[in-house]
Amino acid sequence: MESLKKYDFLIVGSGLAGSLLANELLNYGQKILVFEDLSMKSSSMVAGGMVNPVTGKYLAKTWLIEELFGLLFDYYRGLELDFKASFFHQTGLFRPFANEESKINFLNQIEKHQLKDYIKVLEDTSAFSPHFEANLGGMFTEKAGWLDVPILLTKIKEKLKSNDSFNAGKFDHIRLKIENEGFYYEDIFAEKIIFCEGFNVINNPFFSWLPFNPVKGETLLGTIKDYEIKPIVNQGKWIMPLGGDKVRVGATYSWHELDFENTENGKEELLFNVQKVLKTAFEVTSQQAGVRPSTKDRRPILGKHPAYKYMYIFNGLGTKGVSLAPYFVKQLLDFIFQQKDINPEANIERHYALYS
Repeated sequence: MESLKKYDFLIVGSGLAGSLLANELLNYGQKILVFEDLSMKSSSMVAGGMVNPVTGKYLAKTWLIEELFGLLFDYYRGLELDFKASFFHQTGLFRPFANEESKINFLNQIEKHQLKDYIKVLEDTSAFSPHFEANLGGMFTEKAGWLDVPILLTKIKEKLKSNDSFNAGKFDHIRLKIENEGFYYEDIFAEKIIFCEGFNVINNPFFSWLPFNPVKGETLLGTIKDYEIKPIVNQGKWIMPLGGDKVRVGATYSWHELDFENTENGKEELLFNVQKVLKTAFEVTSQQAGVRPSTKDRRPILGKHPAYKYMYIFNGLGTKGVSLAPYFVKQLLDFIFQQKDINPEANIERHYALYS
């Protein structure tokens, strides 16, 4: 047993959830090992990465809006300073009014839901007019933008590798031996293990009983000539500026074809919707697909396995993962290290009755 490698934590999965957890644990001085199966596709690597406090046709405030949006901007900007890189873009988001009826409805919603701290009405929309029909005005959300998830994950992976904390092998759940003092896996011993496998949780025998409801999403990457608009523009589908003439258009939702394959239907849906609002030509350069790890109640799932006290899960961030992740990384680590309570709407304990 002399050659046994000892760790405080094993983390299985290195998407946004696993990577942010791993980064915090390294900063806490913990000895960790992260498993990333390079043969498995990651939704985080194709995510649009949008943050937006008010969404949908009824202008619903994001769940935990004050907690999430009081934290996430400073959190990601702090990571930019740590990694000396740029990957978080607070661009704001503009929603042009489609017609008079829609305008009246949205103005009523802003009043009804007391959204003036998050949405301001723009009458002068000349900045958008070269590319968009916006002569009725629109709504602007300053606290919106996007995270370049692949750049951030690449930076964290470099840090993990430099700390001998990264394993590019496939994790085989069957070979995990559970003992009272922790977990044995091949020549490894760890006191604790956290599963952050995203959509791939469907292959995890320890958590297969949880009510996940994954949803596929597709986006298009392309160019719009002379596109100088800085905010994201959203009217049914969104157009996200990536710098220069490059943009990303998204996104579709499908609960059926749960794979990472691009579809012609997805492309046509996005093009049809974007051409309704865009006055200038959009040229597609590529298409991406991923499967978001959503849950049936649209809340993340984190906390301790009902039978194994040092086994944890952090999953189900779904379509709002970039907004949710900083807050719930802190919740899970406070739970593990300080026995603080996890928000009951996100705590895995709400599903314990399903375990058998």
